[in-house]
Amino acid sequence: MRWTGEPLRCGTMSTGERVSWFFTLLGAALVAAPFVSEDYQRKLGNGAFALMFVGGVVSLTAFIVVFLYRSRNRHRRNLVAGRDLLARWTYTAAEWHAFAPGETRRLASSKGTLLKIMGAIMLIAVVVMAFLNRGATVLLGCILFATWLLCWAIARVQIRRQSKLEQAPPPEVRISAHALLLGDQLHVWSGWGNRLEKCDLDKNEPPQIAITYSTPGGRGTRPTQTVCVPIPAGREAEAAALVQRLSARD
Repeated sequence: MRWTGEPLRCGTMSTGERVSWFFTLLGAALVAAPFVSEDYQRKLGNGAFALMFVGGVVSLTAFIVVFLYRSRNRHRRNLVAGRDLLARWTYTAAEWHAFAPGETRRLASSKGTLLKIMGAIMLIAVVVMAFLNRGATVLLGCILFATWLLCWAIARVQIRRQSKLEQAPPPEVRISAHALLLGDQLHVWSGWGNRLEKCDLDKNEPPQIAITYSTPGGRGTRPTQTVCVPIPAGREAEAAALVQRLSARD
């Protein structure tokens, strides 16, 4: 059975690239805002520094992320085109519906943890700003809180989207040595400092392949993410060979 839910997207510019360009321009606008007029600069007062600082960080970060999404989109196009695939599997309705609910719970747990960490970091940033420039603390706090709310909203959309997949038609999975595409969900462990950490066979019910990869983080940390892929009936030997092939990259 083939994936008949949302179509695979592999256009010239991904949604992530468009969003990143938007935040690049938004950040640049925040940097330029205090220079619109001297009257406006006086009204901002101490808040001008915070506005320019946050705008500069947002703009530079988003500009870099543009090229990250461009690289990811290239991997998506290769998978959709079937280039260098190690596996291409489809599932029965029973196989997929036995797997999807557990994946929704795992996604909700990981997003919740990420939001808590992000909130703690933002709180620390506000406290530090209170010591450096007390007048700009409220403005910075409002901007960071709005950013956290945006991330919370995106996480909720992702979890709800995954939840809807529980009753959706089974997707197709395509796996290469560098990335995998499960339905329209892309995971990449090659390039931009990404690294494949491990690939294991999980023989519980339903049997799965668990692929863990890491991405560069702040201060030398490497946050990890695990994506699980159910193994279709009769493909156990192929799955074992796939795990061996990916593990050889370690």
